[in-house]
Amino acid sequence: MREIRKIWAESKTYRVVLIVAIVYVTLRLATQVYLALDTFNSEAISSGQQVSSDLQIYVNAAHHFQQKEDLYLKGSLEILEQHYPYSPAFAFMFMPILLIPLSILVWIAIALHIAAYIILYIWWGRIFRQNRLVRAGQLWAMMLPMYLVFSAFWDDLTYLNIYIIIALFTTLFIDAVLQEKLGWAVFWLGVIILPIKPHWAFAAVIPLLLGRYRFFARLIGGTILAYLAVMGITILVGGIQYGVHQYQDYVVFLERLSRDFPWRGPDDPFLGYNHSIMQIILYFFGISSINATIATIIKVVLLLPLAAVAIRLIRYPVGKAGYEVPQIALELAFAFYLGAFIWLDMVWEVSLGIVVFVFLLASLEQKWKKILIWVVFFPYAIVDAWRLISYMIFGDSIIYQGSYVLTDPLTYIPVIMIVLLVFYGLLVERLWKMEGVY
Repeated sequence: MREIRKIWAESKTYRVVLIVAIVYVTLRLATQVYLALDTFNSEAISSGQQVSSDLQIYVNAAHHFQQKEDLYLKGSLEILEQHYPYSPAFAFMFMPILLIPLSILVWIAIALHIAAYIILYIWWGRIFRQNRLVRAGQLWAMMLPMYLVFSAFWDDLTYLNIYIIIALFTTLFIDAVLQEKLGWAVFWLGVIILPIKPHWAFAAVIPLLLGRYRFFARLIGGTILAYLAVMGITILVGGIQYGVHQYQDYVVFLERLSRDFPWRGPDDPFLGYNHSIMQIILYFFGISSINATIATIIKVVLLLPLAAVAIRLIRYPVGKAGYEVPQIALELAFAFYLGAFIWLDMVWEVSLGIVVFVFLLASLEQKWKKILIWVVFFPYAIVDAWRLISYMIFGDSIIYQGSYVLTDPLTYIPVIMIVLLVFYGLLVERLWKMEGVY
C-alpha cells in the first residue's frame, strides 16, 4: 500500500488510469450481478439455464459423492458440463456446499473469488518485498490498474471455476517453498493442490534444482503421506468399495481425457478458447492420430531446453534456499509453471500470467524484450473489457453457442499459447545464461 500511495502522489497518469480501472471494475461487477440475478428468474430456471457451468459441476459432484453415484461419466466428453475432472477427494471436500441453496451459493462463490483475488495481489507484493525484489515490488504496485481489469480473473468470476483460487493456493505454496516452511508446503501441496489440480504442483521442483535435497526429500515424503491421508479419509467416508472404485475411474478418466475430448477441427468456424498445442495442431491440420502424435513431439521439443536447464542445475547445484536466491528460485517456478501448461492438452487461462509479466518486466534489461512482452500480454490482459464493450454494442448477436464471443480475438488466435511460449522462452534463456550459478 505504501508503494501505491507513493505512485498515486507522484503520478497524475497513474491516478487517472487507476480511477478508470476502478470505474470499469464497478461496471463489470454490476454486469456480473445482473447476469447472476437474470439466471434465477423463472424463465431461466424453467429452461435449465445455469449461472455457472463450472460451479454446477462441483455441486453435482458433491451430490454424486453423497449419494454414492459415479463421479466420472463414460464415453465422449461432448457435453463438457456433465463431466467432473477432479479427484474424488475434491468432491468429498465440496460436500458442505450441499447445505447451501444454489441461489445463495452463487453469491458466496463470487465473494470468495473476489477475496481470493485481493489476497493474491497482497501476497505477491509480500513475496516481492520479503525477498528483496524491489523493482518487481514497485512494478507490482504500478500494475494495479491492469490487475483490476485482468481478463483471467473476470473469466473465472463469470464461470466460477477455481483457477484464481488454485492460483492463490499455489502462491502460498511457492512462498512456503521459498521460505522452506515444511509444514505449510506439505499442506498446500498434499492436501489442496494435488487433489484438485495436480499440474499446479510445479513449484515442488525448486528445492531439488537448488540443491536443497534434504528439504526436497522431506517435502515429497510429507506430501505423499498427506495425499494418502486425504485419499484414505475420502475412501472411508464414501465407503471402501465405492471410494476405491471412484479413484480407479479417476485414473481411467485422466488416461482417456485427451482421446475423448471434443477437439475442434478445420470444419469448425474458429479455434475456440482451448489454446493448447494439441488443439492448435488439430484445428489447423485436421483431427487424426498422426497429427496428435506430431503435437506431442512439438511439446517435447519445446520442453527440452527446460529439461537441459534442470539437468545443468542438478549437476551444478546452487546449494542455497529459495529465500537466499529468490531471483533464480522464482524464475524456476515460473518456467516450470509455463512448461506445465505448454504440456497440457487443455489450456484455457494463464492466471499467474500477470505475476510473470511483472517479474519479467522488472528483470529484463533489453528494451526490445520489454516491448515484446507488452505486445503479447497486454491484449490478453484487457480482452475482457473489449468483450464487455462489444456486448454492450451488439448484445446477444455476438454470442455463439452460449459461450463464444464472436468479436473476441481469443476465439480465432491462440493468444494464450503465444503468451505462454514468449514468457517461457525468455525465462529459459535467462536461466541458461545466468552467471555465477553453474
